[in-house]
Amino acid sequence: MRTFLVSVAVAALLAACSPPASQDTAERPGEPPAVAACNDIAPNAARQVSVGDEVVTAAAAADLRGGSIAPGTYDLTSVTRVGSPTGWTGTRSVSLAVSEEVNGGVIFNWSGAPPSGERDTWTASFTEAPQPHITFTCGRIGGADIDFAVEGNALLLRMPDGATGALALSFERRP
Repeated sequence: MRTFLVSVAVAALLAACSPPASQDTAERPGEPPAVAACNDIAPNAARQVSVGDEVVTAAAAADLRGGSIAPGTYDLTSVTRVGSPTGWTGTRSVSLAVSEEVNGGVIFNWSGAPPSGERDTWTASFTEAPQPHITFTCGRIGGADIDFAVEGNALLLRMPDGATGALALSFERRP
């Protein structure tokens, strides 16, 4: 009987020392939902860029002839709307990390943030043939045909913006 009482007392002490069960997030109103980060790239907050006015039709249709994209991290230096208005408002800093996989594939890791700091990240695999295309693997769904060109340390991308227009993005490679 004594062993039984000691066992009950020990069990009661352990139960009293155990942490409380985690509360469901529904019980914490006002807390924003957690967003999974697709990468740990940090945009350069000092380089806030806003969307410029639409480029002239001839410039918007310019052929971006591709090239060899060097692995590394690129910072956005300018962005211009092409076609319909974009959903991008205000300023934001954006960094794009480009890496190569063992099998020869190319990965884009995007990280953008407005001055307030909430990060928007996505990851996509990039292929050049038959048409330059990105396929989102985190943060977005689907894929998009894009155009690109490499000029020295500059990477130029023309990507759909999710509406009926596109964005002409200019990046500069970090040293």
